[in-house]
Amino acid sequence: MSVRTVAVVHPERMVAEGIAAALARQPGIVVDGVATTEAEALGCSGRVDAVAIHEALPEARALGARLRDEGSRVVAFGDGGASEEARVSTRSSITALARALAPAVANGRGGRPLSSREREVLDLVARGMPGKQVARHLGISPKTVEQHKAHIYAKLGVPNQAAAVHRVLVQNGGPTI
Repeated sequence: MSVRTVAVVHPERMVAEGIAAALARQPGIVVDGVATTEAEALGCSGRVDAVAIHEALPEARALGARLRDEGSRVVAFGDGGASEEARVSTRSSITALARALAPAVANGRGGRPLSSREREVLDLVARGMPGKQVARHLGISPKTVEQHKAHIYAKLGVPNQAAAVHRVLVQNGGPTI
């Protein structure tokens, strides 16, 4: 199962938050940081797998090198012609940026559609029901609920229940699937 936690770094907060919101809707991406300065970006580095850095940030190259040294995948974005290993033009789609940040997801893991029963289970879990209560509500065994949840995680490309619920909330704007 391939999930990437990412941070977005852009000198303008509103732009960074917009890009982060768009990335959060992509399969296999969980946004865990938005930064407008090098210091803020370094604060995100220990908890994310990948960082998208706009090349207009004054210290973008040095920051990218430092984050790479710390083990993060770094993707530069912009149109200034930076010579980064992973680079996406701002003329590209948000999907292109997501693919650059999480190539394993782009190669087909995660993002498959949920069955109607899986959507029911996830909807009830998102409403805060524990597994046994979901089982009683749907008239199935708790073990079957756990199997549905495992399939949900695999299809969404997420590691756990919290990430699955987060994905649904971000994609749908609320707890109803």
